[in-house]
Amino acid sequence: MKTKKLLIALMLITLIPLTSLFAQRTAGSYAIGGFVGTGMPMSPDFFKDYWKMGGIGFGGEFIYNFSERISLGVRYHRLPFPMDTDEIEDMLRDEIGQDPTIPQNYTLELEGMTINNSIITANILAYLTPPDAAAGFYITGGGSYYMLDITDLEVTIEVQGQSMTQTMEMDEDIDDKFGINAGAGLEFNAGGSLNIFAEGRYHYRFGEEEGPVEGESGAITFLSIVAGVRFNM
Repeated sequence: MKTKKLLIALMLITLIPLTSLFAQRTAGSYAIGGFVGTGMPMSPDFFKDYWKMGGIGFGGEFIYNFSERISLGVRYHRLPFPMDTDEIEDMLRDEIGQDPTIPQNYTLELEGMTINNSIITANILAYLTPPDAAAGFYITGGGSYYMLDITDLEVTIEVQGQSMTQTMEMDEDIDDKFGINAGAGLEFNAGGSLNIFAEGRYHYRFGEEEGPVEGESGAITFLSIVAGVRFNM
């Protein structure tokens, strides 16, 4: 009898943590989270040519669960795109090379011209796996609001031991614009109410922007790739 009671007690001790482990994504529950990640320029050509992947972004989110499978997520994401120094340098050298008063044995140093992208999104998350699955797979899509700014470009030219630095002010009249985004993610339970996740999204920003070279324009699109944690409440 004592052995049976001990076995029952051990089973209860084992089941209680499992019950709390999978008590997630019920109707009316919610989660808060944070993440870091990067982005990849997709289009138009000037965006891909003059800016690159590599900036580290961050953000936070709030998720409300309508049911075990459908949720609403609101997110803020700060995502920088650093300048591709080699491409911008080639463009500037082409312009400088047309000036016969400037010697050709010069060096260039470039800093700045980073695109800082502040993004607010409201998305539906549709989980294709039950809440007690070892890994949760979901698809997501929704609306976005994009706020862009570009840091000034500092150009330092050194000729025959003498240097000169000039600051080129970037366009400050970039309008905030709406857009759409869609993607997919994977979520893993890390114990208790803590989940870790990885996610990718494709972003399309409505309207066109002009590039650094006259005549270049197009709608900005990019990928965001993030990983982070979510606390289920």
